[in-house]
Amino acid sequence: MQPQPDWRPHALDGALLWFHRKTGTNLRLDAPGTRHLRRRAPRLVLFGITNACNLACGFCSREREARSDWTVDSAFEVLSGLSRAGTLEVAFGGGEPLAFRGFDALVERLATHTPLAIHFTTNGVLLSEERLARLRPHLGEVRVSLYEDNDWEASVARLARAGQTFGVNLLATPEQVAGLPERLRRLEALGCRDVALLRYVGRDAALRLDVEDESRLTDIVAGSPVRTRLSVCFGDMLLEVPRLFGGDCGAGRDFVTLTSDRKLKSCSFHGAGLPIGSAEDVLQAWEGNQATLSTPSPLPGCARVSSPRADVLEDGVRVWRGFSGNNSGDCVLVGRFDTPEEATAYLETLAPDWKSGSDYPERWRALLAAEGIPIAADEYAPQVMLAVGRSVLMHTDMTLGDDFRALRTLVWKRKGRLVQTGIHVHSQVMLATVFGVKDAASLPALARALDTAELGTFVRHANQLHGLVAFWGETGEEDALDTVVNGLSEMAQEHGAVLAAELVEMPREANLKQALASRHPRATRTRLWVLFDSAEAASRYARDLEGAVTVAGAHVLLEEGHFGPRLGYLAHRQGGRALLLTSQRVVVTGYFARKNPGAADMVPRLRPYLSADDRLETVSWEKSLMIQVDTQAPGPVMKGFTELEVLLGMPIQVRLHPDNPLAEALHRLREEVEARR
Repeated sequence: MQPQPDWRPHALDGALLWFHRKTGTNLRLDAPGTRHLRRRAPRLVLFGITNACNLACGFCSREREARSDWTVDSAFEVLSGLSRAGTLEVAFGGGEPLAFRGFDALVERLATHTPLAIHFTTNGVLLSEERLARLRPHLGEVRVSLYEDNDWEASVARLARAGQTFGVNLLATPEQVAGLPERLRRLEALGCRDVALLRYVGRDAALRLDVEDESRLTDIVAGSPVRTRLSVCFGDMLLEVPRLFGGDCGAGRDFVTLTSDRKLKSCSFHGAGLPIGSAEDVLQAWEGNQATLSTPSPLPGCARVSSPRADVLEDGVRVWRGFSGNNSGDCVLVGRFDTPEEATAYLETLAPDWKSGSDYPERWRALLAAEGIPIAADEYAPQVMLAVGRSVLMHTDMTLGDDFRALRTLVWKRKGRLVQTGIHVHSQVMLATVFGVKDAASLPALARALDTAELGTFVRHANQLHGLVAFWGETGEEDALDTVVNGLSEMAQEHGAVLAAELVEMPREANLKQALASRHPRATRTRLWVLFDSAEAASRYARDLEGAVTVAGAHVLLEEGHFGPRLGYLAHRQGGRALLLTSQRVVVTGYFARKNPGAADMVPRLRPYLSADDRLETVSWEKSLMIQVDTQAPGPVMKGFTELEVLLGMPIQVRLHPDNPLAEALHRLREEVEARR
């Protein structure tokens, strides 16, 4: 291809990209002739040129008090050097970039003396018509962040009148989802043609979307009157929203962030940056620190996996149009063993070669092969592995699939039982904790020590303290899971207490006292629920089972007074996923994902499978329907959903879980502490 005016080539890893700075058109070539190409510079620089801002939003990731170490000259020198190396775009943010002294002069100088496409993200308050008129000839795109106090309607109308290419950024929080359709209609009326939905990345659980919010957001995006797209931080959430590309987000490789204190980071949510002073420093830090730059952010909400996977594409030509803007499901295993010694032995088998988030080491592969346990191609070591009492806990924050399926199988093989097997979990995961002491007189001192250490909220019950502890961050950090558990263990040892703990999914706001006051969840019969990939596999597994067995499509439910871990191990060996359910009541959920058949049509069809005390709840969206049945007899309900699937010719996702996961975990831990004490 011959160079054309305003088109710039950029080498990707194994592909060639042509970029048009005026329109934002991208043309990507993947062919045998591009295999040898490798990146020589980041495609995009996100430049947080100042932390100064005229607003004070609580969710902002910036340290607003930090001063800027940049001048117009120093910023120009770095960006012009990166442009010569191959960088295509710069997107200014902050802080508020319009608050940076000399910003207008910097934009004009870059537009005049470099081929960079120049964009910025603003709250709009400082963008007057006169200032926009000066900047507009030099800009690719302006993005306006929508907040309640920045008069965004006036900014959007001003940009539309000026004919500036622009879009808006909207943080998708639970509070915003309900009013989003009306806001999108209002944006269309004002002349906006592009909306980017941003995912919250941070520690405020109230700003995170739950499963219901995500489902509603999927439908809203599908029906939006304006072009609506997702930030890379959504990962593969909202599965029905089409993606241009899959794979890793590209932070630290495709794009980098420069901060106001002259540091290079993967993205604005990453931890400590690498000091830089020149374009050469940026390129050396970028090329020489890929192992660090490719790691996920320590903040909850980052969708990057621990070991980024390459974006491998088939040969072909792909064309899309879009500028870049400056805005940058947990995997859980809880295995229960009969004794703490068995739990510790399981962990010690793996611990010597464990490296957080890495590929399975060779010794693990040899061990699993000797046990007859297959390993999937996309399995990765957990970020955290711990043994606490009779529990083995494994956790990876915000990954995209089942990172350690083989290790689940090994739990059953080593005579443990899986009581939590979360995959791509979107609800908050917390640590349920119970301390037990021999002498109740020692409890006040333990409670005071826990309160002083601020390790969580604890409630006294008889000779025990029950707690619910939040955690976040990378392994070894102050609030990370391993650090929290080590602190709790040291506290227990210091006060002569017994400690037990489990990881628990919290789909709703946690209520520790209510969970403790609930009745004992244990059923008269223990249940084993197994989900296979096909109905044929489920039938083969159930063929030799005895007792109360329900086979419903790809599901098998065994209900017995007692059964050993061998049945769980056999289920995994045959391709299923097994989960032990010990609660008296179970929630059976049926999710009609492709189209909404309407609760009025579906509920009567399901009624013949329900008993008198079953509690049914429906949640309906524009294109989907969820029916939840809280029941003491999950077998018939599960069978009802799968028979409806055949009758309607409509796929229905069916899942089982305890009606109160926190109460069930606390009761298990309470019994463990009593037995060990």
